[in-house]
Amino acid sequence: MNAALVTTTRLFLKRAWAGALLAVSVLVLCPLMYRLVFPEPGRMFAQEDLFGVNIMYLILSSILFLAVGYNAIQGTHKICMGLPVRSTPIATWMMLATVSLVVVLQLVTNGAYRLLFFDAHWLSEYWPLLGPLLFMVTVILVSHAIYWGLYAVSLTRIVCWTCLVIGMCWWFVARYYPEGFQARAISWKHVTLSEFLTLLVVSVGAWYFGTREFARVRAGLATHSPHWRRLQNWYESIVTGAATSGRSETLSVSTSLSRLHWRDGCQRTVLNCGMVAGVAVWVVNLITMTGFGSTLHQWADGFLVIVAVFGVLAAILSAFQIGESVCVPGRKEMKAFLATAPLSDREFSHTLFRNLVRSVVTIFLLTEAGLLMTIVTLLLVKGPALLDWNLVRVGGTLLIYGCIYLFAFWIIAANVISLFWTGSTRFIFGVIGSILAGFALIVGVGSYLSDAYSRQLVILTFSVFECFLLGVFLCVTLLIWGGTAFAYLVAFQKRLIRGSTVVAALILWVTGVAIYFGVIESPILNQHHYEQFFFQLLLVALCTLSLTPIATVPLALRWNRHR
Repeated sequence: MNAALVTTTRLFLKRAWAGALLAVSVLVLCPLMYRLVFPEPGRMFAQEDLFGVNIMYLILSSILFLAVGYNAIQGTHKICMGLPVRSTPIATWMMLATVSLVVVLQLVTNGAYRLLFFDAHWLSEYWPLLGPLLFMVTVILVSHAIYWGLYAVSLTRIVCWTCLVIGMCWWFVARYYPEGFQARAISWKHVTLSEFLTLLVVSVGAWYFGTREFARVRAGLATHSPHWRRLQNWYESIVTGAATSGRSETLSVSTSLSRLHWRDGCQRTVLNCGMVAGVAVWVVNLITMTGFGSTLHQWADGFLVIVAVFGVLAAILSAFQIGESVCVPGRKEMKAFLATAPLSDREFSHTLFRNLVRSVVTIFLLTEAGLLMTIVTLLLVKGPALLDWNLVRVGGTLLIYGCIYLFAFWIIAANVISLFWTGSTRFIFGVIGSILAGFALIVGVGSYLSDAYSRQLVILTFSVFECFLLGVFLCVTLLIWGGTAFAYLVAFQKRLIRGSTVVAALILWVTGVAIYFGVIESPILNQHHYEQFFFQLLLVALCTLSLTPIATVPLALRWNRHR
């Protein structure tokens, strides 16, 4: 028994270390990079700002660490099914392994925050750790129980699980409003005995239910209810397109391939990721609304932050799934119906690119639907009190930010999909590893130079750190511009895109740069604002990534198709 669990633990850690390193690096390096680019005296954030930062950290870290644990468990639970061990120890081991992993990652990340950003009074004043960590442990145990319960779903269980999740979220938010939701929110600094016992009872109940459901799944006794099976069949007919009209029609090869690829690799991801992100935005906005303030403008600012967070997560997760959809499991080769399609590489890439655009835009609109539902809910609850000119102004602001978010959503999702559509595991991990290594190198060298060489040089009137920062901005800008130009050149030479496409992209890029520097923000070229000018160039380069997939997607698909 011990040898089997030790071997399984090694496999669990082998699957978890890469994701754990990525999650911790994102949570630590991003704020550290922010501090390097925008240096401020004293702490990184003011005391009054740290409450919101802590809430945002809890949301992001919970999602990232739970995703890491889920990915690690996915590769080991099938092996655990065949171990010559009773079901209760196996289920308990999987729960404890996930809990231990998340707790260690939380402690490591919080320790790094203490060393890099906070003072000695961080735990007692503005960054509580014990209460959120205990709640996270309870969430993991409940997640395991629900996961194994999903093998035998019924409408009654769905209602009970929904009420449980909503109740846990409400209970957690209530810890920050000890004097009621109308009072000011404060940090959850102390865990009372009643709070500890509540979490303990829920955790023990989740452990018992999870071990029992795992035993039923392992014995092959878990089955869905008849009502749920009928509902599932109806949903599958919508996802796969079987519910559409059976009328026969003659379709071209590209149209047939487009529909087949959409049903095989896009439609399910679009519906699942889009609806989950939209519902999450709606629920989180309503739960945290009182913490944003009491006016419509304050609510809108908080809503925009929530939409941005879940938008980025939806873009990354959906890009991973759509990116994996063109290959067989393990990325050994492209799926046969795609690789053998009787289309040229240009027509083939154009067909799949249309599905990419359709998927990204649909997921974004479903995510924004959560914000729209939030506004509708506020109008229903508050009534005529919100019907004034402030609503019009806030609506205009939300529309402007919606366009900006769509632009950023496309940049993230389209470029990640183009990377995964290469189908080469070495290339994918090489690019991700190079980005993380370069990011870590910049942060490490920048931190050292900002502390050791912060004084200005006599000749250049810049400090060594400022010169390094300007060099980094310039190098990243040239790298993005050069890479994009090279991708367009290679794609044109291989006849994957037309010359008119290259010219149209160039005109669009020049027009965008002219509008940015001529209308939105004029360039500043004096010696005291070189850092701001180079940052503007970097921002323009990042916006250039919106045009990069037009060339990289055909190249990636051609490479994957003929490798």
